[in-house]
Amino acid sequence: MARSAQPQYRPPKSIEDLERFKHDYPDLYDTVETVAHMRSEEQMNALQQKLSVIERREAEMAKRDAEVKLRERHPDFEDIRGDDRFHEWAKVQPEEIQRWIYKNPDNVTLASRAIDLYKMENNIAINAPTRRSQPSKSNAADMVSTKTTGVEPKSAKIWTQREIAALSLDDYDRYEEEIDLAIREGRVAR
Repeated sequence: MARSAQPQYRPPKSIEDLERFKHDYPDLYDTVETVAHMRSEEQMNALQQKLSVIERREAEMAKRDAEVKLRERHPDFEDIRGDDRFHEWAKVQPEEIQRWIYKNPDNVTLASRAIDLYKMENNIAINAPTRRSQPSKSNAADMVSTKTTGVEPKSAKIWTQREIAALSLDDYDRYEEEIDLAIREGRVAR
């Protein structure tokens, strides 16, 4: 019987119902709103923690992947990384190159370029990845050289270290294979 004397409560289902509830029961509305905000904040904090863990894992995976690619381009990467001479060299480089080395967890191209510059300036052989050449589809007759007169072969470009260092990133990417070949062939001047 006491139950039947209590008013029947129906939760608000529309914005109008909610506004009416807020008007009729302001203290209760404020309490419910506070509880909802607290629950929402708890859920947001839990999600933020999970997101942080995922972001750290992704950053670590990108870093490991970059290191693998760097080792492919520079098999002596670990030696260079631990060499005090390399770090002394890096200290005197422009700030941009220092960022390529120390504040660059996943851009292999920039890190590799910095190592290339270090090796060029210190006359260290660059261990570029070996590329397998495609088997020739020509026959033996095509392989026999024929002497031509009056045509001089185009001589390969000789690069300078200053010229390479001054290239924009886009230009360096465009000429990277040519520069690597020039380094291997000793066509880079100081």
